[in-house]
Amino acid sequence: MAVHRVECEHRTHVGLVRPHNEDYLACFPDLGVLVLGDGMGGHQAGEIAARIAVEAAAEALLSVQEEDAADELESLLEVGRAAEEANRAVFEAVARDPALKGMGTTLVTALFRGERVYFSYVGDSRLYRLRDGSLERLTRDHSLVQEVLDNGLFGSRAEVRAAGIGDNILTRCIGLDPDVEVDVGDVGLHEGDIFLACTDGLCGRVSDQTIRHVMTASPSLREMASDLVEVALRAGGRDNISVIVARPLL
Repeated sequence: MAVHRVECEHRTHVGLVRPHNEDYLACFPDLGVLVLGDGMGGHQAGEIAARIAVEAAAEALLSVQEEDAADELESLLEVGRAAEEANRAVFEAVARDPALKGMGTTLVTALFRGERVYFSYVGDSRLYRLRDGSLERLTRDHSLVQEVLDNGLFGSRAEVRAAGIGDNILTRCIGLDPDVEVDVGDVGLHEGDIFLACTDGLCGRVSDQTIRHVMTASPSLREMASDLVEVALRAGGRDNISVIVARPLL
């Protein structure tokens, strides 16, 4: 199955409140690989966790793209293995340096092969697809907010926040345990599709409706990436903001 090239733009911004940026991302448009993470942990350890995880996952996926024979099932398994490799790399870094104990990161990966994109995720960073003006979230947050919504305890995110449940409480994270449960998925590619990977500095502060409006109104990927960061800053910029926007080359 051949590599599917993409054109992409990416941006990362420290935001208006945080002292440093703990997000990390990697894009390889000619090889159809995108990876993004949002780190957490004291003394800038979150920045370290995100970098280690993203680099480990990207290395694993780039190796997959060199093996042209992988089929659809194997490609799906490989994005899951990439996230597991990222988890192993972060966990082992903590074992080597106890000062890093407690660091972790979210992770989103995307692998474009053939006529599909295969993805994996852990945490509350997201992957979206914009198709024909409609925005679809392809991932589901691993967070306490999402869990109580899924269980029907509240009717909306606003109600959850009003009850005092913070957006930053994750139910899954890369690097805290030797094993991690990874969710994977895949969707077909169509002409005009645009994919957005982002940290919660965007999607935790800006509604999906507003994200869709910004994406459909932007005349180019370059402006789209910048406009998404700008709308997150206008929403308060209380967290680091990172986005990758990618269009498959069909």
